[in-house]
Amino acid sequence: MEAASLPVTDKVALVGDGGPPSKRSGNQLERSQDAALAALGAVSSYLDSDEDIPSFFARLSATVAKQTRARRAAFWRLGPRGTLALQPAPWGFAGDSPVYAVRLQLGARGESVIERLVFGDDLELVKGTCPELDAIWHESGLPDVKNSVAVPWRAGERRIGAVVVYDSRHGFSARDIWVLRLFGMAAGLLWQYKESEDELGHTASRLEEAMVARRHLLNNIAAGGDEARRRFASALHDDSLQLLTAAELQLERCRTDSNGSHQTVQLDQLRHTLRKVEDSLRRLLTNVSPEPLQLPSDLRGAISERLESLRIRAGIEPYIDTRLPAGVPPAIQAIVLKNIAEALNNVEKHARATKVVVDAQVVDGGIRVEVGDDGTGFVVAESVRMPGHIGLVAMRERAQLAGGWCRIVSEPGNGTRIEFWVPMSL
Repeated sequence: MEAASLPVTDKVALVGDGGPPSKRSGNQLERSQDAALAALGAVSSYLDSDEDIPSFFARLSATVAKQTRARRAAFWRLGPRGTLALQPAPWGFAGDSPVYAVRLQLGARGESVIERLVFGDDLELVKGTCPELDAIWHESGLPDVKNSVAVPWRAGERRIGAVVVYDSRHGFSARDIWVLRLFGMAAGLLWQYKESEDELGHTASRLEEAMVARRHLLNNIAAGGDEARRRFASALHDDSLQLLTAAELQLERCRTDSNGSHQTVQLDQLRHTLRKVEDSLRRLLTNVSPEPLQLPSDLRGAISERLESLRIRAGIEPYIDTRLPAGVPPAIQAIVLKNIAEALNNVEKHARATKVVVDAQVVDGGIRVEVGDDGTGFVVAESVRMPGHIGLVAMRERAQLAGGWCRIVSEPGNGTRIEFWVPMSL
């Protein structure tokens, strides 16, 4: 009667291996250590191999069967609707065994015998088996099962399924259950690792797809913007400027016909006004014309040309400090030049500056550019609402779409500093 009240481990200890207790304890400890090493070794071997999951579980099931002295072993996977189904490649089952068609339903609330025995830790050994578990296999079409035990297959608190062994010649012991639990925990860690690895692969794929989409978007925006600027420049050159030239010729004929009359002075003033309009339109044409299709091979030279053009037109003294490598990708060159051009346009139109500094360096695998002036400055927070400052928004968006950043630092009376960074590859 006392034996019946003992826990499972003590019940099994009553059977014993024979011999002195100290020797039995030493043998049990040695076997437990072997089982622990076998479980960890079998699971960790997957990490160093290219083995697929079914092949791995076939080998792992064979190791479980060997360590528990079972003829058959299997992992059962818990599905999303609370149904246990066989993980592919169990050990010891014939190819035509009905076990492959077995489905064990835990119930809507998990109130079932298998739920109580396996996940509720209510499995009890009677003569080396769990009779309630055996009955489940018999009812499921496996009448040849002689004995069986099962434990949860978990990853932390998350239930993945169950580990089951069948048909030990001498029946199963509490040590076998302990070994099964060890394999269940080790396999749970592996399953968690596999899911994390798969999720990392999916995330990497989605990231690559996002990068490709971003590159396409950037190219489309650049192409669309250049095409719009090209159409505007063409219309400006072929229409407005041509009409203005024709008007100047007509004005010159009128001035000649006036033959020194009192209208000559007014006609001279009109001619002066038309030339100012023409100069203004030609500067606009220069500013809106898209970058040439063939970008300069020397990025520093292209930046220097922009600064020299600014000096000639506006009298703003330029300073340049660039240390850029050869072979910068064309797409990155285009972004750098467009942002610098936008910054210099703002200096010319709004800053009332006497000097401007452009610094371009390679930093953190990309190109970092700083454009600073000694002009009047402005309130950055209000720049979006200020006429003529939409280019600042375009600079930010262009840099961010390329995977970089753009910062604008300014305040009234203290000039402006524009910094941006873009990676060397899109």
